[in-house]
Amino acid sequence: MDRHGAGFVLAIAAATAWASAQVSTPAVLEAEPSEESPGYYCYHDLPNLTMSQRVALARKAHSDWPAYCQEVRSRAIYLSSRLEKHIRSWLKGEASAVIPKGLLPPYIDGPKTHSWTLMRPEQVIPEKQWFIQAAAHEINPEYKRLYMYGASRHCTYVKLLYVAPIGCKLVVEGEFPHSRFMDFEILQPLDPEHPATGRYGEHPEVPLVDADIDPDPGNVNPFRAGADRNAAGRHYRVQFDLQMGNAVDLNRQAMESPAFRSRGNRRVGGPFGFAGPWGNNVFTPANLWYRIYAPDKNSDTLGGAGIPKALLQLPTGERFWLQPDATLAVQRQTTRLDLEPNPPGEPWPFIGPSEGWSKIFGLMLARSEANAAHKCEPWGVAPADRWRQMIRANYLLLFNRGAAASAPGCYESSATCCNYNSYLTRMFRLGDGMVYVITGKMPSTPKTRNGEPLMTKGEARMWSISQYAVNQDEAEKLALCCGGLMDDEITVNSKREYIIVYSRKGDRPRNAIVQNGVTWEDWGPAARHTLTIRWMSVMPEWHLSPYAPDEHNLPWETTAWSGERYDKSLVGENAAGALGPYHPIIHYMTRGQFEALGSHIDPGRIPKWE
Repeated sequence: MDRHGAGFVLAIAAATAWASAQVSTPAVLEAEPSEESPGYYCYHDLPNLTMSQRVALARKAHSDWPAYCQEVRSRAIYLSSRLEKHIRSWLKGEASAVIPKGLLPPYIDGPKTHSWTLMRPEQVIPEKQWFIQAAAHEINPEYKRLYMYGASRHCTYVKLLYVAPIGCKLVVEGEFPHSRFMDFEILQPLDPEHPATGRYGEHPEVPLVDADIDPDPGNVNPFRAGADRNAAGRHYRVQFDLQMGNAVDLNRQAMESPAFRSRGNRRVGGPFGFAGPWGNNVFTPANLWYRIYAPDKNSDTLGGAGIPKALLQLPTGERFWLQPDATLAVQRQTTRLDLEPNPPGEPWPFIGPSEGWSKIFGLMLARSEANAAHKCEPWGVAPADRWRQMIRANYLLLFNRGAAASAPGCYESSATCCNYNSYLTRMFRLGDGMVYVITGKMPSTPKTRNGEPLMTKGEARMWSISQYAVNQDEAEKLALCCGGLMDDEITVNSKREYIIVYSRKGDRPRNAIVQNGVTWEDWGPAARHTLTIRWMSVMPEWHLSPYAPDEHNLPWETTAWSGERYDKSLVGENAAGALGPYHPIIHYMTRGQFEALGSHIDPGRIPKWE
C-alpha cells in the first residue's frame, strides 16, 4: 500500500470528500502565498495556481495513489539518469560544463537558478557556493534595511542550492564555529507522499545537530557537554546521501521527533525538491541550511569558522560541483526593507487580556489558523469547529501534514524551521502611551557568548523572543525582523524570573531599567507586531521536562488551534498552563501604572491585564 496505513487512507478519503464539498468556500490556506505572486521572495518559483486548482490536483492524485506515486518516481529517475549521463560525459571531456537547456526542468533551470555549470573540486570557492540569508546582527535604530520572514537577530542562516542525480553524495567540510549552536538541515529525500520544496511542502528538513557530529581525528567538537569550546583543532566532514524514499525510514533516530538525535556524520536528504499538488507536481532545486545561533561576541557572524566547502560525489567516487547562476534567487532571499510606521492602536478584542500564545506546527498552518481564529466565535460569526475541520482537511489533502498524517507529516517541526526549536507566537497591538510587560521564568542555558571555556548542560540550549512587524509591498505581505532578545540579554532575579517591558522610546517607564530587574525593548514605529519565542532543546543534555514546549508535552491534536481536540488551557490562555512557571504572562498598562510599581519590582505583583 506504499506506506499508507489504513488509518491514513481513511483520513485522506475524508479530507478529499470534505475539500470536494468545500471548493466553493473561501479556504483559509489561500492566504499564504498570494495567488498573484507565489514565492516572490523564495529562492524558487512555482506555478501560479488557485486554491481550487490545487485541491483538484490533490484529489486527482489520491484517486489513483499508487499510479501517481509511480509516475513521480519515474519522472525523478528519468531526470536523474539524464543528468548523470551528462556529468559522466563532461568528466570524460565529451560534454560542455554548462548543462544544456531542456535537460533540467523549467522550475530548476529558470529565472532564479539558471546556467547550471559543472566544476571540478579545485575550481570550487565556498563563498560563491553558499549565500547568507540573514546574519546575526543589530537592528537599525531607524528600522531600515530589516531582514524578512522569520529571521532572528541572533542567527546566521547560510544556504546552499543544489541539484544532483539520485544516489550521489553531498560532502561538506568545515570548522566548528564559536557559537551557542549550529546545525545542518537538508531538504528531505524525494517522496511523493510528503512533497517538499525549499519553502512550500511544510515537511521538516533532515537535521544534523552540532553535538552529534564526530570531529576529524585529532580535532574537538566544542558543542558536546564538557568540551573545550576554544579548542584550536575544530575540523569536521559530514555526508548527505541523496535518495528517494521516506525521510524517517532513511534516517532512523535522526528523524524521530522530538529529539532528532543520532550520533554520526551521515544523513539522507533529497537530490532535488518536489512541489506536490500545491505546485502542480514540479521539481525544484534542493537546499541545505547551515544555521549558526548566537556567535561569540568576540567573533564574527559566522563564529570565526568561515564558509564550509561542499562537493557532490557520484556513486563511483568522482567528485564535482554543479553551480547555478542564482543571482536573482539570492537577491530576492536577501532583500532587506524599511519598516513602514503606522499610528498607535489598542489591541483588537481577539488579542485581548485572556488570549495567550499559539504553538507553531508549520508556518503556513500558523497563518491559516491566525486568519481563521479572529473570524470565529466569540470574535466573529463563523463556528470555530467548521473552520478547524476545513484547515485540517486542506492541510492533510495538499501536504499530508497534520496529527493524522504519516511521519514526518505529523511532526511539530516544519519546512524552514529549526527542528530543535519549539515556537510560540502571538499578535500584539500597542496603543498610545501604553506598555506591554511580559513575565515568566527563564530556563537555564549554557554561557557561551563571552568565549567561556566549557560547554555546559542546561534546561535549554537557547531561549529568545523576537519581534516582527508587517510591511505590504507590491508582491507580498512581509514580516520584518525588528527586534529580539536572547536569554543572556534578559535580566533575571534569583529565581530566574524575568520582566520584559516593550514600549515606544518616548513611552519608556523611568523604572524600566536593569537595576530594577527589568529588561526594556523598543517597540518601534509600528503598532502591530508579532512576538515569537524560540525555545531550543537538544535532548537530553539541554532539555527541561515536563515544561519544554516540545510535541511530547504539547502534541499537535491538542495544542494546534486547528487540532481535533484543541485545549486552549495548554498555552492559549494568558495564564500558567502546560508550561507552568515558564509560561510567558502578558500584562498591558499605561506608562504611569508601570512607574507606580517603583523599584526592585516583584514579577508576581505586576497587575493582571483586565
